[in-house]
Amino acid sequence: MDGVINMAKKIRYIKGMGVTHIDTRQEIHKIDRYKNIEHYKDIIYQCGKCGTCRTVYQDADWAKVCPSGEFRKFESYYLGGKNLLIWGLTSGKLNWTDNLANIFYHCSVCMACVQQCQVPELHSFSGEWLMAMREEAVKQGYGPMPEQRLYTKHTMEEKNPYMEKHDDRLNWLPSHIKQTADAKLAYFVGCTSSYREKNVAVATVEILNSLKVDFRIHDNEACCGSPVYMTGQTEKAKILAETNVNNFKNAGIEKIVTSCAGCYRTWKDIYPNKFGLEHGIEVKHLPEFLLGKLKNGELNFTKEFNMKITYHDPCHIGRHMGIYEAPRDVLSNIPGIEMLEMPRNRSNAWCCGSGGGVRSAFKDMSAFAANERIEEAKETAAEAIVTCCPFCLNQFKNNIKDNEIQAIDLSEIVKKVI
Repeated sequence: MDGVINMAKKIRYIKGMGVTHIDTRQEIHKIDRYKNIEHYKDIIYQCGKCGTCRTVYQDADWAKVCPSGEFRKFESYYLGGKNLLIWGLTSGKLNWTDNLANIFYHCSVCMACVQQCQVPELHSFSGEWLMAMREEAVKQGYGPMPEQRLYTKHTMEEKNPYMEKHDDRLNWLPSHIKQTADAKLAYFVGCTSSYREKNVAVATVEILNSLKVDFRIHDNEACCGSPVYMTGQTEKAKILAETNVNNFKNAGIEKIVTSCAGCYRTWKDIYPNKFGLEHGIEVKHLPEFLLGKLKNGELNFTKEFNMKITYHDPCHIGRHMGIYEAPRDVLSNIPGIEMLEMPRNRSNAWCCGSGGGVRSAFKDMSAFAANERIEEAKETAAEAIVTCCPFCLNQFKNNIKDNEIQAIDLSEIVKKVI
């Protein structure tokens, strides 16, 4: 046991991400993030097609990690195969086709493969060129997929990808919720909580009211742009980002709390580091915010929540942003909760299958990934799978059969125990 504890203490993550750092005798040469595919073409040659990207490296019984590869069962759908296709394209040996673009979109960009690769440069940067290939597909006219074009068109017109009216975005907001008109802190609700998992939005604002937090919701909040950006449509996503940044800055907002993993990652990482929008607004994911309140004594759990639960790590706050412990710390402090970990957890977590535009364009693969995770959760004997991403939550709810296990958001639990 001591050896395990000591090993855990040695874990280091790549700055700004939740992918573990690999130590090598030679320093990894600097490779910038968020560049075009030409920037990465030389480093891709280091891929040895060893297949390590397919399974959890030396952990969790070498369990499978790639929803795309495991569903299609063909080399092209794993990272090693994609690397070979990129090599073919960048060396002029292959040309873009609809089928080739389809392969690169047949991926949730969960970065589980990136975590497993043991070649330092590939381990650190494979996620960058998977996204760069989508941008290139758009430039070449082969992307995004038809379903993604449809929701993008609606997003640019109505500020959400759900074919809903922008004017209905706040229909979920209870009349008794108190907001402070000039508050410096805003709750960024996000599209999924606004239109599909409204219970997450309601729970969040009720928690903020219970904690007597001065906050407000911007009347003209727009989609953060994540669904558009993740399909390679960078310029359109940047327009959405600029709209949000301008609106929030002009309103004098200095801090954002969001209950959506995708919104959190987009505001905190993509806006400044990809789009160059140095907005200066502090961004907190709800579990981080709650943990801070818990540590300074402002949050107390006065009731029990008697349930066996297992926690699912959303990719957008996990491997993309490095938030693994805050949700667990909040949940473990709630009286009555028994935490049961799935074999694949934290940086090795299996993706729910809803991100990267997959759920809209490849519903069969998306459902396959969700069912794989649901079965893993059931095997822990947990009564509920808990997450802190409304997109993951909605994915599980849509795929759980016969109430075999519950799907609950962390915010819903906290609301019941304060």
